[in-house]
Amino acid sequence: MKRAFLLVLLCAAAARAEIKERIAAIVNGQPILLSDVEERVGPELARVLQQAPGSQRDKDRGELLHRGLTELVDEKLIESEATTLGLSVTEEELQRALEQLARQQGMELADFRQALDQQGIPWDTARDAVRRQTLMAEVLRFKVKARKVTDEEVQAAYATEAQNPQYEVRARHIFVPVPQSATAAQQAEAQGRAERALRRVNAGESFALVAREMSEGPTAKQGGDLGYFRRGLMLPAIERAAFALKPGEVSPVIRTTAGYHLVAVEDRRPIPPKPLAEVKEELRGRLANDSVFKERENYLATLRKTAQIDEKL
Repeated sequence: MKRAFLLVLLCAAAARAEIKERIAAIVNGQPILLSDVEERVGPELARVLQQAPGSQRDKDRGELLHRGLTELVDEKLIESEATTLGLSVTEEELQRALEQLARQQGMELADFRQALDQQGIPWDTARDAVRRQTLMAEVLRFKVKARKVTDEEVQAAYATEAQNPQYEVRARHIFVPVPQSATAAQQAEAQGRAERALRRVNAGESFALVAREMSEGPTAKQGGDLGYFRRGLMLPAIERAAFALKPGEVSPVIRTTAGYHLVAVEDRRPIPPKPLAEVKEELRGRLANDSVFKERENYLATLRKTAQIDEKL
């Protein structure tokens, strides 16, 4: 569930692409704009559009937009079901959900908010994403009952996780932002600044020093230090780079919709598993949620069959 949330959260943070506005679909009389679809898949769409023009880029773009549209259609259907069922998410429930998400990352809410800000994810975007996910969870809990998870299943899940330990990395980050309405010249200037920073690091200068002098991220004064972090928090492009690098390695320039990034990994260490007694109920809840989400597609398929959906992509 956390992974699904983070995917929605990070994709929803993207900027709108400069493509002529039009309607992508109409769901029970409610329009979904093409710009909404582009916003949903913004980071991945930006990477696709960096490919050389041709049939493969067109194919990748079409598949990506279709996936984003499917997500938005499902959300429209869930919102409609929630209204029919009289379900909503209060501010108190939203706050609890945000605090729970922060705890899952081993953070206090204020630290979690700051971590999102480091990745260019506005707090309002995060709140909206959590609200949508919480509402979907409420509808699913009402319509799809979780099965009972046995102690044996919990023990088996714990043993599997213990055999495949998770890792966390300590990394530093250089960030050169690009305004959403940036001109081609502004984008080129930002890219050039990031490339100059990389050349300085590759020439032997301290990444921390270069970050202090050239990064415009919130951790610049700390030499770009992001501390230790686990999978599931950073922007996908940043996370992929951090967990692919070995200690001492530096990424190439990474482009996201927020701007240009460099990542340097300083350490990588396994996360020791907690005792079974401490995580037993958490595991049980996760397995129960998994059983619910396995039924999610069947439930959404039923909603799609009874809805009036006119896709125009």
